[in-house]
This record gives sequence, structure tokens and C-alpha cells, in this order.
Amino acid sequence: MKYENAKNILPEKLLEEVQKYAAGKVIYIPKNESSKGWGEASGYRDRLNKRNAMICNRYSAGHSIIEIAEEFYLSPETIKKLVYGKKVNLPMFSPTITSAEHYASQGLGEEWVRTYLSSMDEDVPDYSAFFMTELVKIPLRLIRNGSEDKKTDNNKGIDSKKDIAVIENYSDLPLIVIYENHVFTAPYQQEYLHFLKLEKTNSHYAFVFARNEEYSFFWNNFGKNFQR
Repeated sequence: MKYENAKNILPEKLLEEVQKYAAGKVIYIPKNESSKGWGEASGYRDRLNKRNAMICNRYSAGHSIIEIAEEFYLSPETIKKLVYGKKVNLPMFSPTITSAEHYASQGLGEEWVRTYLSSMDEDVPDYSAFFMTELVKIPLRLIRNGSEDKKTDNNKGIDSKKDIAVIENYSDLPLIVIYENHVFTAPYQQEYLHFLKLEKTNSHYAFVFARNEEYSFFWNNFGKNFQR
């Protein structure tokens, strides 16, 4: 750091005041701005918080300490510290549209999907093979439902107590939709999709996974039209 003679910098009156308190001393005058905390300028702290949130999500979804340590290349002791006591700056996970929106707004939609499917003991799509949209509204008429192959009267609506319970449990859950071979499916949520259609729901929130090789066709014919 280069030292300057205060006599060459400060006005005479101000110099006289400073001399009353620090004559002959070397002092440092900080910049008049709030300093950023460690890692804030580079964005590293934010990335670290997101990684820690992912680790805690894996643990809450039932993954073991060893599995998580191997996935993130950290020691089991570090993972234990994170999941047992580390606070993370991300929303708590829940199987709801609101939670999915919070994750998606921070660029972590894939993490929400991974955590949800893990909690349901379902295999997660190979993200390297798919393009994933933000949370969008997709017309349900586009999604093929396996139950539609059966003889079902879609005009009946929901009558039984069991049917009503299903709708109450799932009406706030986003769909996870796969676009493959020019067909939309919801392989993890067939029953949910079936009841949404029975309720005559026109469109619903979803994360859509489109095969990389079909992305251009998907985007030009569908993606631009989905509501966000």
C-alpha cells in the first residue's frame, strides 16, 4: 500500500483536526463502502450454499451419508456436519408447485425433480440426455395417459371418496413430463394425470424433459407456446 502525506491530500482545517488525534502516526482510512463478505464477489458462497442445499435434500430424501459423500466427492464426516447442523439459504423442499417455483427461480429445478423422484423411490432421468424446461404450464391434452387405453368415461368426474382424496393430495403437485419420440408422457404420475383430466383441467404446471436430439422440434412446435 502506498502512503500519502496528509498535508498533500487533506484541506488545512481538516488536517488540523486530524493532527489533534493522530499527529505523527500512520493511519489507514478505509473506503466509504460496505465490504463484501467472503466469497460474495466471486459468487462462490452462493454456489456453495446451493451445493449444501442439494446435499441436505439428498439426505432428507433417504440417501445414505456414504452415497452422498461419493456423489459430491466429500468425506462422510463433512457430509455429517452439513446434514446434521449446517443451515442452507434455500427453501425447504416440499412436493408442491410453490416449492418447485422457489427452486426453479434459483436455477435449481433439476434439484427439485431429483429430490421429489428420490422420495418416491423413482429413478431420476439422465439429465445429460435431456433438455429441461423451466416450470411451465402445459396443456394436458398434449400428454398421453396410459389409463386412456382402458374403457374410461372421462365425463364422469370425481365421485368416490377415494378419488376425492387423491385430488386433495396431489392438486398442488407439478407434473414431470417426458417428451420422447414426439410424444409427451408423465411416466411417474399416471394416476395423477388421469384425475386431473377427469377434473377437466385444461393445463397444469410441469417440468418438461425433451430429448436433446428432439429439442429443436420440441421448442419450435411446443416450447414457445407454453405459459410460464
